[in-house]
Amino acid sequence: MLLLLGLMACQPETTRTPGELPRTGETLETVNGKPVTRSMLDAHLRAMPEEVRVQVEEQGQIDQLQEQVVVQDMLVQEAIAQGLDKDEDVQMMLLIAEREALVEALLRKVAAERTTDKALLAYYELKKPQFRKDEVKIRQIVAADLETAQKAADAASAEGADFSAVAGEFSIDPRAKENGGEIGWVSKKEMPPQLQSALAEAKAGDVVGPIEVPGAVIVLFIEDARELVPFEDVREQIEPQVQQDEVRAYVEELRDKAIPAAATLGAPSIPAPTEGG
Repeated sequence: MLLLLGLMACQPETTRTPGELPRTGETLETVNGKPVTRSMLDAHLRAMPEEVRVQVEEQGQIDQLQEQVVVQDMLVQEAIAQGLDKDEDVQMMLLIAEREALVEALLRKVAAERTTDKALLAYYELKKPQFRKDEVKIRQIVAADLETAQKAADAASAEGADFSAVAGEFSIDPRAKENGGEIGWVSKKEMPPQLQSALAEAKAGDVVGPIEVPGAVIVLFIEDARELVPFEDVREQIEPQVQQDEVRAYVEELRDKAIPAAATLGAPSIPAPTEGG
């Protein structure tokens, strides 16, 4: 046993070259006799936020990223050749970068684990007043004159009429033949005053108009109406805020355990995880 311990003690410490990535897989380029490989490119892709990685892949920017990896490897090799990795200030910067990477990884993990459907729904219920909007889902017919608009309104109001078909027939908007005059959800408050007044009492299924607007006369069809934006429509919108709230709560929990007197010292700012984690 003593002999084994002695042998272990004599083993030289393995030193890691700063910035050295595994060089495995297909060789993409050779820099100073060293291969720049597919694994190095993949490492950069994995380190990107998801939305950035998707953009790089979908927009055909892999070749551009590969060139950046090659140039970076060339510069890293040169920095090490000049002994900059031994510089105390550089070593301190590398240590700080490692600490920041560890914190970032932890906060991403916490955000992913704690941002559950339950947490998102709780936030939605708490903030429900801000999601109350008087909105209508509309289709429209755009006519050049009042007479044509009236004919369109009469046709659209007939029993069993298909507003999309009527829009395709009467609207001067060329898109109407393809989308049936679809506009989608709009807030009444964001519409011009003459439309706000016309839609004030409108309900789902109503045909409204003709309404004269600058340069045209329009007829509207109210497909649906709502006073509250559904949870699923705002889920992506509220998720970043819930993530930030959950991370803040987690840091406060750790602080209470690790630094009991922190409450009397003032709370420092809390880093938030970057998107894509």
